[in-house]
Amino acid sequence: MIQEHLPLITGKGSYIDDINPKNVVYLHIIRSPIARGIIKSISKPESALLSLTWEDVKLYMPVRLFPDLAKTAQVAKMPVLADGRVNFVGQPILAFVVEDRYRTEDVAEEVLIDYDELKPVVDPEESLNADPIHPGLKSNISIDQLLEGGNLSLKNKAEVVVSRKLKQQRVVSNPMEPKGFICWWDNDILNVYVSTQAPFGVKNDLREILGISPEKIRVYSAPNVGGGFGNKSGGYPEYVLAAIASLKLGRPVKWIETRSEMLVNTQSLGRGEVSDMRLYATKDGEILGIEGTIIANIGAFDYGIGFIAPLFIARLSNGPYKMKFASIRAMGVFTNTPPMGFYRGAGRPEAALIHETLVEDLAEELGVDSVEIRRRNLIGDNGYVTPLGVRIDPAGYNEVLNEAEKYYRKAKEVYKDKGVSIVTFAEIVRTSPGEGARVKIENGKVHFYLGIGPHGQAYGSTFKRLASEVLGISEDKIEITTGSSEIVKEGIGSFGSRAGTIGGSAVIAAATELLKKLNTNSLNESELVKYEGVEAEVFYKADDIFAPGAHVAVIDVDKETGFIRVLEYYAVDDVGRAMNKEEIEGQIIGSVLQGASQVIIEAMRYDERGIPLCSSIADCGVPTALEAPLKVKTEYIEYPSQLLSRSRGVGEAGTTGALPAVFIAVEKVTKKKFDRTPVDPWILVSST
Repeated sequence: MIQEHLPLITGKGSYIDDINPKNVVYLHIIRSPIARGIIKSISKPESALLSLTWEDVKLYMPVRLFPDLAKTAQVAKMPVLADGRVNFVGQPILAFVVEDRYRTEDVAEEVLIDYDELKPVVDPEESLNADPIHPGLKSNISIDQLLEGGNLSLKNKAEVVVSRKLKQQRVVSNPMEPKGFICWWDNDILNVYVSTQAPFGVKNDLREILGISPEKIRVYSAPNVGGGFGNKSGGYPEYVLAAIASLKLGRPVKWIETRSEMLVNTQSLGRGEVSDMRLYATKDGEILGIEGTIIANIGAFDYGIGFIAPLFIARLSNGPYKMKFASIRAMGVFTNTPPMGFYRGAGRPEAALIHETLVEDLAEELGVDSVEIRRRNLIGDNGYVTPLGVRIDPAGYNEVLNEAEKYYRKAKEVYKDKGVSIVTFAEIVRTSPGEGARVKIENGKVHFYLGIGPHGQAYGSTFKRLASEVLGISEDKIEITTGSSEIVKEGIGSFGSRAGTIGGSAVIAAATELLKKLNTNSLNESELVKYEGVEAEVFYKADDIFAPGAHVAVIDVDKETGFIRVLEYYAVDDVGRAMNKEEIEGQIIGSVLQGASQVIIEAMRYDERGIPLCSSIADCGVPTALEAPLKVKTEYIEYPSQLLSRSRGVGEAGTTGALPAVFIAVEKVTKKKFDRTPVDPWILVSST
């Protein structure tokens, strides 16, 4: 068993809500019950220690537009508290603080808010032609860019064109533990404990919003973080409000998100794109290029880097194929739904569903085998530069397909009346711009410090192993500390399948720098005391890399109930170097379940008033053991990356592969084409 997991499964883990500073008080948020409207009046609670509205804060959440986008984008920043108008169910309107957390609901009943409800815009396609939800904007289109590259004239030489329109419903990230934040001030220093994937992300957002210098903010991750899935990567309005309340009251302030809040909160939801794409090819099955439109529902406001979603998906729609041209219009539109977040995969699964359904449609149009059409167009193992300029690094693209083909052929023999699919993809690993690490010899041991925030990954075991190899000492003499902005000068975070790969590389770089300082090739455990206090710090820089995968799904559908069952699933992934096989297996199996559930059951839906139709985690379609794949087999190949760790992150490989694999297998068994996720049971029953 992995060392870090033992206290968690035995109930000895400590999480954000287990931290209780002396004299702490509790923050509660009053949220909008309507999707769009004008606030006519607000009556504050009389029994609260402190109440805050827009007039008390007048701050906005940050938006980090790229310079070229800033010139053309229509930007609507999210106010920390509603500035006279509300634009989604769940938008914070008023914050108050009480002594007893169990009195929050009673005090909330004292708050009276009067609204003029307005007609909301919920659907991203309808948003294109609807009246702007934000006064002063010309339309609901925030981002609109045409991405083109390659030899566009080849479009006219295409002999076969296949097209596919897909609508992916939003999905709530739903980590096991919702968000939580505790803060207090020591004179002019803001101390923060937070359930986060990225302490530096929280620090940077608070610095920008509150206008205080970075050295005045200290951020510490909770001892354990109960999952994140992209939902805990930066700052949130509640964090800002807690910091303001703590300053005003001179006491620690604690906010723990409820599950009901998570379902409607800012950046809790991902996916939500509509794509209308065409694939151009020759009669011989050579893919020439891709064209179309991607519309992303970025929600009610521009927030953080949420605007990037349609651009990111467009750039990844090439997949692992040797396309010659691309012309994709990428649009981000406002709707009266919560601002978009980055759910596990964050564009990778959406892009994979686009390119794999198109490639499968091309195979069927030409009467070509599913494996053969992919092999014919797969990039070489030496890498490729796509028409839109994405540099795909050398990796085992062909080997993963060759290995997966064995499972595919066998499944086709065994399950002749079921749906069997094979897909290929190249998961981008967001290792750029790099990661920081510090190493110091203390008390007879070598201590490594990193700012990344683990949220279920076994970084300690992995990094110890890497450091031991470089330093030549046992893992018992190595300690790993993560999850704080105070232990290194600079850090990025744990997301985008990056932290094991880039964090491990930073550990190796720091260990190498330490040996260089000591003018030795390795350490002697008995002499560590002699080097007491010697330290080194690095920021290891890197570009993004890719982790190829080829997955196979075997699906059955109950004709009476429309219930989809994943009978078997095979995941073949290039991990570069298998640094921790147990952890890799857990990451892939977990993410396969999430990718499959997006097809089978999982979605956040809204009625015509913009009211969420999911009021609990069960309503959202979070899968249980009944919906889980009956069998998942993982297999790894190792084509070393060019990073020091030689690994390739696969934390999002499962969602990236399972979404298209399960979707296409459902189409195979039903002999029908579908245009949305999830593929609801009533759709399947009516189609049989």
